[in-house]
Amino acid sequence: MCAQCLKMNAEFEIDEPPILAKSDVVVIGAGPAGSSAAATAAAGGVSVLMLDKKEHIGLPVQCAEYVPLSLAAEVPVPAACIAQRVEGFITYIHREQVAQTRAPGYILNRDVFDRYLAERAVQSGVKLFTKAQAVAVKDQGVLINKQGRLSMVKAGIVIGSEGPKSVVAQAIHCPPQVLAYAKQITVKLRKRLQWAQIYFSPSSPGGYAWLFPKNNLANVGVSIDLSLGGNIATALAEFQQYLIKEGVISEEVIRTTGGAIPIGGPRLRMQQKNLMLVGDAAGHTHPISGEGIFPAIVAGKIAGSLAVDSIRSGDINLLAQYPWQCFTRFGEFIKRGFERKVEYNRNWEKTDFSVLVRKTWFAFPEYFEC
Repeated sequence: MCAQCLKMNAEFEIDEPPILAKSDVVVIGAGPAGSSAAATAAAGGVSVLMLDKKEHIGLPVQCAEYVPLSLAAEVPVPAACIAQRVEGFITYIHREQVAQTRAPGYILNRDVFDRYLAERAVQSGVKLFTKAQAVAVKDQGVLINKQGRLSMVKAGIVIGSEGPKSVVAQAIHCPPQVLAYAKQITVKLRKRLQWAQIYFSPSSPGGYAWLFPKNNLANVGVSIDLSLGGNIATALAEFQQYLIKEGVISEEVIRTTGGAIPIGGPRLRMQQKNLMLVGDAAGHTHPISGEGIFPAIVAGKIAGSLAVDSIRSGDINLLAQYPWQCFTRFGEFIKRGFERKVEYNRNWEKTDFSVLVRKTWFAFPEYFEC
């Protein structure tokens, strides 16, 4: 080999990244799913390291923040995490009220809730690294970028809970998820409300608009399945102006957020060898409503428990139980939602809009018909 080629090889040679830490379980992402998985595994007596790319857990908030009261059966929900209790939701089609569904729930202070779950995990023995971006999953563990420096975290089991762009999902060779997109503003309410509001309109194809009250504030947003058309910025602006005109909200926008929502149902592969996916990374969201916090926490607890059993027994094959255990807890809930989402998309331009909504939204008996 010529001297010039040898010089080029030396210049581009990449050293093995240093080992930053070793842990029985590494959890990527400190949202509700990740913190629940980490806390459960640590409580079982194994070493757990949780990574999150953000400096401040829970920020920015990318959530409408409505959860069912039944969440409290899975994890404590301290008063500081609750902005308001709601009695249920009112459904509108073409801005006409068509149903009022009693479904008691909480509107969360989601940033406070996420921090609480992460702190609870740390108190259980979890080691938390913030500003730690997972770059790739390797045979020996997770390659991370922490403040500009690459290093390796060695792991026996890796749990991916970092959303739709999960590096764990990439390692399992999962295809891209089907996503809807949401945009939300937080505004001041003109008067306090006890019911959440859901609005269906052709201007939000494959999704809906919402108003979720938070005492003197409200989360006002729109979600759209872009495969059916629509413009999310236009839809939100029109909805905002409608609520202002109706005297429901003020004009001042306090903050704006948005994000992607998996709507394609659970991934076909959410576990492989020593890898598991939880929460949005696994597609654990209802394809119509977008509800994902409850199944994320349940799935996290299942994944954490199986990780403990696997490490204690030395049998990695125990993790193969994970998809089925998730299905037994919330699979039918998401499966029916996926079936209704398929029906919605298939009949989007063929069926009267009001009829279509009644068949695909769980405020109506038609949703539950076979």
